[in-house]
Amino acid sequence: MKRALAALASAFSYFTVIPLGRFAAGPAPDAYALSYLPLVGACVGALAGLAGWLAAFVLPHVVAAIVAWACAIALTGAIHVDGFLDSCDGLLVTASVERRLEILRDPRHGTFAVVGMAMLAAFWIVAIAQFPAASWIALLAFTGALARAGTVCNAWIYPYARAGAVTRAFDARPSAIVVAVSFAVLLAAARYVAPAAIAVCIGAPLVAVIVGWWASRRLGGGLTGDAYGAIVVTTEVLALLVLGVH
Repeated sequence: MKRALAALASAFSYFTVIPLGRFAAGPAPDAYALSYLPLVGACVGALAGLAGWLAAFVLPHVVAAIVAWACAIALTGAIHVDGFLDSCDGLLVTASVERRLEILRDPRHGTFAVVGMAMLAAFWIVAIAQFPAASWIALLAFTGALARAGTVCNAWIYPYARAGAVTRAFDARPSAIVVAVSFAVLLAAARYVAPAAIAVCIGAPLVAVIVGWWASRRLGGGLTGDAYGAIVVTTEVLALLVLGVH
């Protein structure tokens, strides 16, 4: 239990702005802490949905959706969005694997990142706004957890892309038991979220793995933290859009 709580604190400390560092197992999450990323996503989504729902009492619906969207990014310190922006520049460019990895390290953002962020923001806000504000807490908790659970699956398949620079999160495999429990809880909750939620529970991990496969091909067979961030936000937005369509 003590190990699980320390791992959970590590996951919250690294992937959110919630100050739990003093309870964490180390300065950066290890593979076991990475297993708790779906729970982190559920909490971030629930808090963002709560902020949007409260805002909807005094603001127009679309503006309240923007509040929920902005809070989801702010609560994570924009760590996943930053990974998405870096991945737009690094993965979409025509260059060698070595050059792509160099671009992913560059803190500056180029044209691909600017265009990608504009498209991501538009689809993300529309995806949230298509649902009533009263559903946002459960909905964003569900999609936030699901996107991260699907993304963690890639850690079992692909090595870290940078040779000699393996971080604690990728020096082993995540806990299959913790991730399996996460999926079981999501499947149990799906029927209360939206009609198509069970199908999305199955499809989202497949999308995450497919995007991971494409990204790994661009990076010489592995993934980086930026790629994982891009997979998280891409999967979450797609899940929201599909749930809204159905």
